[in-house]
Amino acid sequence: MASKVKKKQNLQGLTEQQKHIIKLRNELNKPDPHQVKAFTLYKIITYVFNVLFPPYALYRIWCKKSEFTKIERYAQSVVAVTILCMFVLLQLERYKII
Repeated sequence: MASKVKKKQNLQGLTEQQKHIIKLRNELNKPDPHQVKAFTLYKIITYVFNVLFPPYALYRIWCKKSEFTKIERYAQSVVAVTILCMFVLLQLERYKII
């Protein structure tokens, strides 16, 4: 089995400019903490509920522990409201009320 071995960088014998370049490279290679992850388990379950049962999806989108950003909340809310409206319109048409 292969295993990754991290090399410990020896900064002795390097100029200040080289040390600064190494420091900047390490900062650039760090993962972005503000990156939006679209497909977490919580969000996938909410997407499914958005189609199957929109009221509960709206609850999951707007509850305090939600992982959605502000823009995602508005977009998913529009999708849920649109699905609810289409369902109501289809039911009204089915019973020939419209």
